[in-house]
Amino acid sequence: MNNNEKSVGEQVSYLLRDELGNCMPIDIWYDGDIWVFRPLGRIDAGHSVDLDTALTEGIDQGMRLIVLDLTDVPYISSSGLRTVIKAAKAVKSDGGRITICGLNDTVREIFKVSGLFNIFREFPTANEAISGIQSNT
Repeated sequence: MNNNEKSVGEQVSYLLRDELGNCMPIDIWYDGDIWVFRPLGRIDAGHSVDLDTALTEGIDQGMRLIVLDLTDVPYISSSGLRTVIKAAKAVKSDGGRITICGLNDTVREIFKVSGLFNIFREFPTANEAISGIQSNT
């Protein structure tokens, strides 16, 4: 499987529209109990709300093992980081975790400078993240 292929499971597209009509597509699929969220585009102040909504709805529905695939995210702002940290705290309280993958150099540097590699385990691809979670579960 290449980096752009989805793992086994069902895929749904999650599309949110902001008040200006812009939208942040988020591909969501699962492999067993592991859910993969793949936002498409910049996670800035406007679109961090979209990601927050998607993650919160998933967590409220019982998703506890989440891979955040940032392959198609060229940039993440501080509000995007807060969204990811908030979701990680929510799943951790129920024994879950969020793993990240697909970081480009810019996003990796933002996570590094923010000290978030102490919180999140990173993998190159979603499939490797899924395998990593499965081997620790």
